[in-house]
Amino acid sequence: MSHTTPRTSAVRRATAGARAPGAPHWTPALERVGRLTPREQETFLLLAEGLSNETMARRLHVTERTVRAHVAAVMEKLELSSRLTVCLASYVFSTENADATDRPAS
Repeated sequence: MSHTTPRTSAVRRATAGARAPGAPHWTPALERVGRLTPREQETFLLLAEGLSNETMARRLHVTERTVRAHVAAVMEKLELSSRLTVCLASYVFSTENADATDRPAS
């Protein structure tokens, strides 16, 4: 049984190409996640948790300065202008990928 909501469907349509009507302006950034280095991807996923730079630095075993550099690189590569939009994109990306791994293979 599928639990797809109209909102989830809009996000999926938006990630499949140009932004769908009514989809958040940042959804095309989800197509650019592949541009990130492995360490930037880790940082991107931690942003979904709403963590501070200090907490991410401890988790990644790096300095806060390095975390700031990773966040800046993520914002640039995803073409997003605020940390909030990166956090929102990260949350959707991580939940969509979690949903995909929970589904049985066809």
